[in-house]
Amino acid sequence: MDKIKIMEASVRKWEGIIKGKRSDGGVIDCPPCRIFYILICIGCPIAAYTGKKFCKGTPYGRWYWHQLEAHDRIRKKVYCPECLKLATEMRDFMIEIVEHMKAQKAAKEKAVELTTNE
Repeated sequence: MDKIKIMEASVRKWEGIIKGKRSDGGVIDCPPCRIFYILICIGCPIAAYTGKKFCKGTPYGRWYWHQLEAHDRIRKKVYCPECLKLATEMRDFMIEIVEHMKAQKAAKEKAVELTTNE
């Protein structure tokens, strides 16, 4: 299981939401949740990055509550400029995590390379 690919799928999900091609189904269609959320949030790259489970410490809470309070619809998607702003924040946060994970992977690979060359 490649956690970077899972997070890249999450970026694609939010890009689809931003473009108006899909809606947010929460844990049902979240790529990391499909694997790491089984009543408890264990091993999720988002939780590892934030140090908090269940997407606490991410822009998701603001998106979720805006959807409920401003639109009160079953489908969570871009309905207004604030939705677009919040979805973009979530997408950008997912990109930030992907970039962080790639940097960590590169650092580990370099450390292994240095160790094997000694």
